[in-house]
Amino acid sequence: MPFRIFDRVLRLALCTNALTVYLDSHAIRTVIIATLACALLLQVGYFGSVLLLFRLLCLQRRVWKS
Repeated sequence: MPFRIFDRVLRLALCTNALTVYLDSHAIRTVIIATLACALLLQVGYFGSVLLLFRLLCLQRRVWKS
């Protein structure tokens, strides 16, 4: 996935989350905390997927060598 598309999807997810939380709670502090939590979860998910792809690549190399 190109970085431009990834960046737009990430911004869209964060803005949608912030808008939803604000419409529900009407508290800026809650919006900031929820948006930071959403960003953290997205980064953890991205990091986990990169680790999974790296592990699968290592397993494939091990199969090709034997």
